[in-house]
This record gives sequence, structure tokens and C-alpha cells, in this order.
Amino acid sequence: MPQQPDRQQQPTIKFHRIYPAAISPMRADKSALGLMPTMAYRHCEAMRVASSFGWYAFPAEEVHLRWNGADVFVREGGGQWQPLVRSELPGFADHWNEHAPEDLLDLAPPFLTRLPMPGLVQVWTGLLCSTAPGWSVLVRPPSNMRGSFLYSAFEGIIETDRYRPCPLFMNIQLLATDVDIMLPKTVPLLQVQPLLRETYDERAHSSQEVDGLGAQEDGAPALSLQEWQAYRRTIRVETEGLPPESGHYAADTRKRDKSGD
Repeated sequence: MPQQPDRQQQPTIKFHRIYPAAISPMRADKSALGLMPTMAYRHCEAMRVASSFGWYAFPAEEVHLRWNGADVFVREGGGQWQPLVRSELPGFADHWNEHAPEDLLDLAPPFLTRLPMPGLVQVWTGLLCSTAPGWSVLVRPPSNMRGSFLYSAFEGIIETDRYRPCPLFMNIQLLATDVDIMLPKTVPLLQVQPLLRETYDERAHSSQEVDGLGAQEDGAPALSLQEWQAYRRTIRVETEGLPPESGHYAADTRKRDKSGD
């Protein structure tokens, strides 16, 4: 019988920086790069963990887009606005052809692509991504960072263990018209979060249980004595006249992080 691959023998996720000028992925930050409110950073462990889950990826180059409600325009290198169909990274075609096999010559991933929906643009990071067997990636906007009112981003789960290496990109929907929509190269475009496939397949959604606060149909209480005791440890009870303290959830989680459990 063939042995199952040991998920600990290889990295969970591997990034391939194939555009030389691309910024390397950056481990996501518990403070959301300092944008998280101080009170939340101090006391809300759920937000801290969500913010640090995964890696940030950046646009391969700075992006300048405009949308008039029908057509998308791009400005490259400080030049004139041009209708966007497909935009290439500077010098990347030659770099790609120098290293790609013969059947993939002239097939470098585009930097920007206008998709067949009004105002929808695909932005590439200059990276490819692959994962260990059984792992996929969730590609989403950076967690706990305020989004732009000029565009919105779509999320997607990619099976990067089966289709690897896969270009790492973000699909954005332009919202504002007749304004310069800039995506800085040094600001995270997306957050990449590894997921075991069984965490989101149908088996994980095949059952659920919902009860109320009162007694169930058989007369048993919806919350047992043990569950009420556990609830007391979950919440943070503030005492008048004393500074707020982190609840048991935050304190216990941080202790486990330090001990490696």
C-alpha cells in the first residue's frame, strides 16, 4: 500500500518569485501593519490571529487605472492613458523567454488583464504559488485593513497542490469613475492563507447543531453547567474602577503560543 505523504516533510506553501523586481511575500502581521486599533491589538486575540494568518503579497509594480463606467484605462511609466486589454511587466517577456521551455515561449503571465465584466481587472503579484498535498490557499484582501472606496476585491480558494505552480493574482472590481485608482507596489494587495482541503469541503458542512437559551424539546437545558462555566472563561468581565484586562481567551491563547502547544 503506498504511503501517504508526510505533510511535515515539506513546506506547507512555496512561493516562486519569477518576476525579479517583485516584492517577496511577507508574513502577515498581528497588528495589521499597525493599522489595528490599539485596544483591539491589546485585548482582541481573535483579531490578532486573523491578521497574522498567512502572508501578504504585493502588486508586481505600481498600478494606475481609470474607469469611466464602461472602459478601463491604464497608465504605464508616467505615460498617457491607454485602454486596458492586457498589460505586460517591463522587461519581463525577455526574462521569461530566457528561462521558459520552448513550448511556453511568449506565454509569460500578464501583469494586468481586463476581464469580460464591466470594471473587472486581474492584477498579478509577479509570484507563482504551490502547496503541499492536501493544502489549498485562500486568496483574500488583507485581514483587518480598511479597504478602498475606489475598488473592491474578490476572494477565491485555489487548489494549489493540484494546479501548481499557479499565478498568484487578485481580481478587483473598479467602483469609482473618472479618478486615478492607484495600487502602490509597497502596500499589500492580498493575503494568502493556507487551508487544508477538508476544512472547506462538503464533509465539513454536512452537519450542524443549533439550540436556544432555554430548555430543549426533551427538557434538557440548552447549555449545561459545564458550558456555562466555560462561557465565564470566554468573556471578559470588567470591574468598575479597574483598568480593562484581557479575557481568559486572549490570555490562554497567548500562553499556548509561547509554549508551542
